[in-house]
Amino acid sequence: MKKIELKYITKSTPILTEKKDIVKSKLSANENKNFWELRGVNLSISPGEAIGLLGNNGAGKTILIDILAGKEKQTTGFITMDAHTSVATTRYGLDKNITGLENIKHAVSSANLDEFKANHVINAIINFSDLGEWLYCPVKTFSTGLYARLSIAIALFVKPELILIDNIFGSLDLAFFKKVSDKIQNLKDVGVSFVISDINVVNIERFCERTLWLEFGEVQDFGSTREIMVQYEYSFGWLQSLTASEKTDYLAKKQSERQSFDVSTIYEEFKVEQFKNGFTRKDEPKMRNAFYNERGADPVKLLADKKNQEKAAIKKKDKRGKGLKVAGFFIVLLLLCGGIYNVAFAKENVWDYIQDRFAQNDSTASSKNKSQQESKSGADSATASDSQSSSKKAKTKKEESTKAAKASSSSAKAASLASSSSAASAKAASESSAKASSESVQKLKDNTQTINVQSGDTLEGLASKYSTTVDNIMKINNFTSNNDLKAGDVIRVPK
Repeated sequence: MKKIELKYITKSTPILTEKKDIVKSKLSANENKNFWELRGVNLSISPGEAIGLLGNNGAGKTILIDILAGKEKQTTGFITMDAHTSVATTRYGLDKNITGLENIKHAVSSANLDEFKANHVINAIINFSDLGEWLYCPVKTFSTGLYARLSIAIALFVKPELILIDNIFGSLDLAFFKKVSDKIQNLKDVGVSFVISDINVVNIERFCERTLWLEFGEVQDFGSTREIMVQYEYSFGWLQSLTASEKTDYLAKKQSERQSFDVSTIYEEFKVEQFKNGFTRKDEPKMRNAFYNERGADPVKLLADKKNQEKAAIKKKDKRGKGLKVAGFFIVLLLLCGGIYNVAFAKENVWDYIQDRFAQNDSTASSKNKSQQESKSGADSATASDSQSSSKKAKTKKEESTKAAKASSSSAKAASLASSSSAASAKAASESSAKASSESVQKLKDNTQTINVQSGDTLEGLASKYSTTVDNIMKINNFTSNNDLKAGDVIRVPK
């Protein structure tokens, strides 16, 4: 349950005047005086809180209870409340022409509870109220105490959210009052709110965290119950200290103020609040209509709710945009990683190519050097002297031996490269074959059905039965030998 707020609540009641009073006051027969029962009440109630209403008889406590209960409509002001309201009073609420049990069932039915919960609540009220056989008697035969019992029992159990209690504790016997006290505390602990009006200030102190002090329809103070009690007792002592004539004059003055009260003073307070919350002079016709005629939802509350909805929509939009940005960031990151991988793969291929080119260049250079050296040896042999011929031949023979060794090394290197190329080709062929085999097995598995292996089944028998081969059945089920087939197993065979 959300917080309950009352703002600028006033209530006027016409005074019926006699003809002699009209003549004496020079009023027309169609004119009536107004008596203001409430003059600008502001009140807030939090979940799980009990608010006390304190004041002398006629201060306005009862009419405020009736406005909260929906029995009366305020003259001006706004009530912000989304709670189910129950009222416990001896003034109204029960149909006196039907039995107590019928009243209970009618109250439960009005709360629109499901059948299971409704029956549970009815039984709870019957057990709590302890009315016995009186439950089956018409309420008009009840005493004030029995009426009070039934009224507060229904209020405490039928969808309790905001419970209004109006001068009912004094009608309860001590034992039942103790039971009611315990129940009220339990309900407060789970978030149920109370507004309690009682002529006995002890009961206000017992249940209420905060108290509203009313006198002559006007709020004197609103705050901590203990502090309000001190002020109330001080005011009572001051009034009692007046002489009879002083007291008469004081009361006459206060009653006159209730008749001459100008409600426009409350409207001015309302306007100031509106202007502080963003309303302008252009909004004043709407403000006046809301204050005097509509008397529904508080315009400030409506504006705040609208702003909160707009903020929530913006927040949701920003959250969605943030989510898209994060998704975009990850997509870009993935693309970037893919690009880096491709570049790295390309660089690796280029490096392999460069290495191959260097190997080819080395082989070509070795062959060219060999040819040049052989040509030079031939020229030297033709022009050399006979004395140097044998020496040159020995030298040439040595060089030829060296060149032959180099050629052998080059051939070995070439053979090594060829061997590597052959190994790579063999590996590629092996991978291709394995891939083809895997795809073939997968194709077999895709077009299969499951069977239960019976006692005496063999791979050859199953292959013949399902028009396939033993090898296919072994591939599909990853068998390594005929011994893998066992009775009771579930295997797959071609359809």
